[in-house]
Amino acid sequence: MRKATIPVILMLLTALSAGCEPRGNDDGQQSKPVHCTVIVDGPKADEKRANFAGRVRYRCATPGAEKLTIKIRLEKQDGEKWRSVATATHTLKGKQTYAAELKYNAKTVSLSCRSGTYRTVVDWSRTSRKDTEGDNLISGSVKDPCRPPLFG
Repeated sequence: MRKATIPVILMLLTALSAGCEPRGNDDGQQSKPVHCTVIVDGPKADEKRANFAGRVRYRCATPGAEKLTIKIRLEKQDGEKWRSVATATHTLKGKQTYAAELKYNAKTVSLSCRSGTYRTVVDWSRTSRKDTEGDNLISGSVKDPCRPPLFG
């Protein structure tokens, strides 16, 4: 059994190490739009617990999107409604939108620590090769994001 395992492992390692970086749509003759992935993270305190931030992670395939617009909001729950308490908008182009495989770029919006229940909201849109795509993403809510964890 052991003799059969070693060649299988060697083949697997060779396959994994060969060309791991997807090239996306580098070819200028391509008509397919560049694919982008956008992920929203809930509010999280910084190390000193003086501020907290909502983070949006993003990456597009090569050569990057012609334009990627990211509008980030931190919202606070006010009874049954949510209201914006901090916002930021970023317009990125080309290589600014690209990230290596399994890596992400990030943008944040932050606020000084205070009590309440907060969430991160992002509206994003991507333009690539005459195609536009976008979405609205909402993180889970976090009560008092600067409060120290019970265990740790």
